[in-house]
Amino acid sequence: MTAIDPTTGASKPATLRVIFILNALKILLAFGFFAAFKFYGLQVGELAGSQAANLMLYTMLAYMLTFACIVVSILKRSIIGIRAAIAVDFLASIPATAAIGFVIAIISMGLTFTASVRAFFAHRT
Repeated sequence: MTAIDPTTGASKPATLRVIFILNALKILLAFGFFAAFKFYGLQVGELAGSQAANLMLYTMLAYMLTFACIVVSILKRSIIGIRAAIAVDFLASIPATAAIGFVIAIISMGLTFTASVRAFFAHRT
């Protein structure tokens, strides 16, 4: 017979911290692209100038909103909330065709299915 540890899931697992950090870095990356398009004349394929800068600005704002939803979901221990926020985050990357945004959203979603993250969200005090 195995004893169930009452503290399992009580603290934030490293996997959840990775999700948090990756999504925070995505905001900084979008800001970097915004600045590069706006102030340094970056051109990526057909994207250039103020139109590309505006697209990056709106993408960054969407990332910020979904990041806030991720934080609230973590605080409320809502697995459905964090997964919904990550799905919306993925959709926010579509207009900018942000490949890095897609990859981070897919990795984040995959990490929500790990045992440690599920245990964290299942734990109630």
